[in-house]
Amino acid sequence: MQGKTVIVTGGSSGLGKVIATAYLSAGANVAICDVNEARLQECTTEFGGSHKDRFLATRADVTDEASVQAFVQSVVDRFGRLDVLVNNAGLADAFAPVGDTTKAAWDLLIGVNLTGSFLCMKAAVNAMEKNPPAQGDKPGGGLIIQIGSTAGDRGFEAGLAYTVSKHGVNGLVKHTAGVYAAKGIYAVGLMLGPMSTNIQESMARSGDMRMDMFAQTSGAKMGAEQMVDTADVAKYCLFLSDRSIAATANGGLITFRKNFPNV
Repeated sequence: MQGKTVIVTGGSSGLGKVIATAYLSAGANVAICDVNEARLQECTTEFGGSHKDRFLATRADVTDEASVQAFVQSVVDRFGRLDVLVNNAGLADAFAPVGDTTKAAWDLLIGVNLTGSFLCMKAAVNAMEKNPPAQGDKPGGGLIIQIGSTAGDRGFEAGLAYTVSKHGVNGLVKHTAGVYAAKGIYAVGLMLGPMSTNIQESMARSGDMRMDMFAQTSGAKMGAEQMVDTADVAKYCLFLSDRSIAATANGGLITFRKNFPNV
């Protein structure tokens, strides 16, 4: 990954930080964004020493187009190109069904998970089209990895707002993959099952947790041995970042379930 530049949104903690760390270890330039300034500072302190020439941490709001565009431009200005976007920033909901979902909770989840993914994808594609050739490649080219969920193709893995947002990002992946493949820009979705990350913190922002609804989902019945390992997700991201692998996986939605009997 030497010479390649990677953006990981929501990269200051949880899955995003694990993915960012894996890319840094592989030699890539890595830029993360988040809205949590304290966590960004922690990452700057942690990575700014040994990786100071290859690491950038910036506060950016994925729901704000101007903020996203400014962030992506700062990455290109710093490293000269953008090769991979990992659209990781996201929120979980409180498992509310349609009759109990508030407009505020709907707007929050759709805004971050779906609109945020769209805005980051848009800015990334426009930057990738301008990439100079690298290692014998043609000008342009890049990869978008969309962090999705098994709620993206199942009706009752989460609450309404989260479920709709994750169905939506699958459409972003497929449409972008179809349109931009000829330009060497590929898009792949990772549909993740339950995992232990700090996304649970965001549930409180969507209202009181509906434990009665959660109890009916497959995730409520899973033990620790069935949780997806964040390190495994990071390995997949690195694997997909190989240009030839990205080309053959273009438009794919890869499901992650661990020790799960009903595939």
